[in-house]
Amino acid sequence: MKQDLMQLEELAQLMERYGISKLEVSEERILMERNGAPLPQTAVAAAAEKPAQVQEKPKMAEPVMQDYKEIVSPLVGTVYLAPEAGAAPFVQVGDTISEGQPVCIVESMKMFNQITADCSGVVAEVCVENGQIAEYGQALFRIKQTGGEQ
Repeated sequence: MKQDLMQLEELAQLMERYGISKLEVSEERILMERNGAPLPQTAVAAAAEKPAQVQEKPKMAEPVMQDYKEIVSPLVGTVYLAPEAGAAPFVQVGDTISEGQPVCIVESMKMFNQITADCSGVVAEVCVENGQIAEYGQALFRIKQTGGEQ
């Protein structure tokens, strides 16, 4: 489900970037229109490549993901990776973190909620960008656990 939503978001961004007003996708064809006129096949092919690449990534990443723990957003809100504008981020890829250590802030309804690590380990991936809106349960960080936890 998350993968489908990510693909839809990417398609929406492509539509906005290229001024596409209509998009029809089926197994047989992709139809894109800008102001009622079909787009050239080159534009359709370029846009079609992007979702195909997105589909391949999770298949390759799944076996590796079993060795990692995700820190997920406990609520919907804007993610801030640093304590304030211009400051260094709470954590970066390669940092060793401890359970309970602050990793980011999620702002929701004008409330700033500090998100802490629920395990110790090494930050393997930052899954969001500063200022990005995170959904409930969305991965914020992937942690390679240390100390035999898993």
